[in-house]
Amino acid sequence: MIFDRDFDMKNKWLTEFKRKFKVVIVHPETLEEKNGFSMSKMKFWTLILIGALIIITLTTCVIFFTRVRELIPGYTDVTLDRRVYDMERRADSLGMVFHQNDIYIENLKRIINEEDYDDGDFMTHSGNNKNTMAFYVPMKGLVTNHFNSKNKHYGVDVVAQTDAVIKATADGTVIFSDWSVESGNVIVIQHDKRLVSVYKHNASLMKHVGDVVKAGDVVAIVGGGGSTSTGPHLHFELWFKGNPVNPEELISFEGK
Repeated sequence: MIFDRDFDMKNKWLTEFKRKFKVVIVHPETLEEKNGFSMSKMKFWTLILIGALIIITLTTCVIFFTRVRELIPGYTDVTLDRRVYDMERRADSLGMVFHQNDIYIENLKRIINEEDYDDGDFMTHSGNNKNTMAFYVPMKGLVTNHFNSKNKHYGVDVVAQTDAVIKATADGTVIFSDWSVESGNVIVIQHDKRLVSVYKHNASLMKHVGDVVKAGDVVAIVGGGGSTSTGPHLHFELWFKGNPVNPEELISFEGK
């Protein structure tokens, strides 16, 4: 009897669940039937369930496959750590570049001001970009004093005929053109790739600060001015990235 009672209750519940109801839309004043449809409780809840699953699926896709997920409180972007690392690395690289530029500018000031240099002041650099450049001989003549960094002689002394012309060793811009007590008339040219050429003890200067010169352009006349000069000659220096370079490694001065 108990089994039959339970079966009857389940059957009654199922029958009730399958029973159809009619939903009618009527005019509020005339009560005229405008539209209507029939639906059972089972169909109603089935549609509700399907709709809920669709909404959940769409919401999940939007969260996982768009940047909307970043608006969720507590959510961490999986690429954030990588981007922070890249930014820190770029910041370190920029800091190194700025530091090298500061050293280069400081050394450039020392070149122009003719201050003494210690090995500890030189900026380290890599690469041989200067070797890829073509250098014009500033003046042909006899080299009487060679490059010697230990004796703080950062260039070569070239003797030539009186009033011989001095030419730019490469394309560049004049950044200094003036007279000094120690070196007489001095002209300094800034070239590409952080290369600087210096021409000292000139009788006269043919270019001014800001002038753009080409390799082979006459920039000065040989002389012997300055308190450190021992006679008419050209003292020629090359500086690469703030470091003195032996000009004879790149230029042959001997010859007519």
